[in-house]
Amino acid sequence: MRYALGVDGGNSKTHALVVDESGQSLGFGHSGGGNHQTRGFKAARREIERATGTAIRKASLSKQPLDMGCFCLAGADLPEDYAMLQEAMEDLGLTKTTLIKNDTIAALRAGLTRSWGVVIICGSGFNAAGRAPDGREIVLPGLGPESGDWGGGGMLSQEMIRMVMRAWDGRGKPTLLTQFVLQALQAPSEEVLLSRLYHEEIRRSRLLELVPLLFEAAEAGDEVARELVIQMGSEVGITALAIIRRLGLELEDVEVILGGSVFKGKGSLLLDTINRVVHARAPRARVIKPRFEPVVGAALLALEAMGVNADEQLYKILASTLPERLVITSTGLAPLPGDPNYRMENRA
Repeated sequence: MRYALGVDGGNSKTHALVVDESGQSLGFGHSGGGNHQTRGFKAARREIERATGTAIRKASLSKQPLDMGCFCLAGADLPEDYAMLQEAMEDLGLTKTTLIKNDTIAALRAGLTRSWGVVIICGSGFNAAGRAPDGREIVLPGLGPESGDWGGGGMLSQEMIRMVMRAWDGRGKPTLLTQFVLQALQAPSEEVLLSRLYHEEIRRSRLLELVPLLFEAAEAGDEVARELVIQMGSEVGITALAIIRRLGLELEDVEVILGGSVFKGKGSLLLDTINRVVHARAPRARVIKPRFEPVVGAALLALEAMGVNADEQLYKILASTLPERLVITSTGLAPLPGDPNYRMENRA
């Protein structure tokens, strides 16, 4: 029996999953953020070691290297990142063969019913990737405004505060966001909020918690909030289309996976906007939410790198043995193998 290790190392958490070549989940581990760009190299490596150590120990396979490891890591953006991370992960001695990919590729593979498609990640940050049927991959740098990005929870929370301040000083429209933001941050006035922001008295994590309120306000009909949600949806759609076009998939029934906390916001405005923009140029595209957490995609990539065919039987075994926390049960999911709506002939 051969064994594979999948790792998803993000900004806030690291997940590791051990599976055998039949698809059976054997061990899962989790730890803190594994992005060397935000945590520092030593701290990120330590978190990856913690998560993988737990997963391998639970699988009772700690005496020998596993056959294949796929490490999908935030911060794997530029060629120098890949070279450094390849050496660092090989030095851990966990697997006989080690693959390094950006964490968006794990999210892509976790959401697909086949091996190719497009993924948009909109969590605290914003990133996107795609894979063609012939194996070509595109991963956007995802470095923020420096690489042309707009969106994600961090930027949306900044925009919400900007709209509140513009409403306060008269440059912008009155908005329900004022009430929501001041209450959430326990600020008695815009002036007090401005002072606290200027003196960096509010943690970034608290600002990220504002994002669900944007969708609450939009659902309540607030014009400013709706405009911001539409802008976010348009950016997601434009980004998806750029990757679809570069991979030559405009006429295919390409799956566009939406991953990240922003897509969990209340209401349909965001998804409706994304569908409208995408279908204007890729009418057969299917915009869907992922079925599994990204670490499952990393494990599938490791299995496929070993030559294992992720067929219907493997998916059934995998889905039945995964920890519940790794299976996403929200609406709008792509059908699982075994579902009457799942078509094996569409997988490639």
